[in-house]
Amino acid sequence: MSLKLIANWKLHGSKSFCTQWLKDFKKDFQGPNTSSLGIASPSIFINNLALHSDNPGISIGSQNIDQVASGARTGEISSAMVKDCGGNFSIVGHSERRIFFNESNLDISKKLDLASESLITPIFCIGESLTEKQKGITGKVLEQQIIGALEQCLKLQSLIIAYEPVWSIGSGKTPEPKEINSIHENIKDIVQSRFSELDLQAVLYGGSVNMENASSIFKETEVDGALIGGASLKGKDFATIGNIFNDIKGL
Repeated sequence: MSLKLIANWKLHGSKSFCTQWLKDFKKDFQGPNTSSLGIASPSIFINNLALHSDNPGISIGSQNIDQVASGARTGEISSAMVKDCGGNFSIVGHSERRIFFNESNLDISKKLDLASESLITPIFCIGESLTEKQKGITGKVLEQQIIGALEQCLKLQSLIIAYEPVWSIGSGKTPEPKEINSIHENIKDIVQSRFSELDLQAVLYGGSVNMENASSIFKETEVDGALIGGASLKGKDFATIGNIFNDIKGL
């Protein structure tokens, strides 16, 4: 079963934070199972979360992996290390990585390959800037990002794509649900037409998803789930969003 809702904690957390989060989540989540839910924690907490006695079966993953398998790369984390610590997936190519760490499409393609080789699911992020949106070139930008990364992959077999408009992340602003649906449909068309050999498990939406707007977003037919940032930092809030998703589409 594909991951449908992923909590991206970014640079937040502690061991006590993890314990309280899981406790709060278990108290409020009403869904039948947690197999399609994930937490992308800081890598230092992956093993703790994966083995935590209160983890009800949520998949644990990383927010990034390095573009090489091993070597003189001080401070980096490999896909094999994520797997060895109990991780099942990794976010790849998040806009914050592109902006703050100058990650290129080639860097991202190498990470996608390594994730696949290590048997962890890559969550490949794409998205346009506010300037690009205002110019009306969102579709072109997303197509360039998809093709620019995927055409350089040699070992990638399956992936999840997360559409995260850069201008929406952390801003409280989101595209109209119908617009999100149309963009997701276009993303699926690009992958299926250009990379038919790949298993595209899902297309998630990310960018200021919260308890207030989740329902309207999840009602769209081409929205398979969400990558959630700030609204995932409280276990209770993530559980509520999970309950909303389950009521609309089923987990």
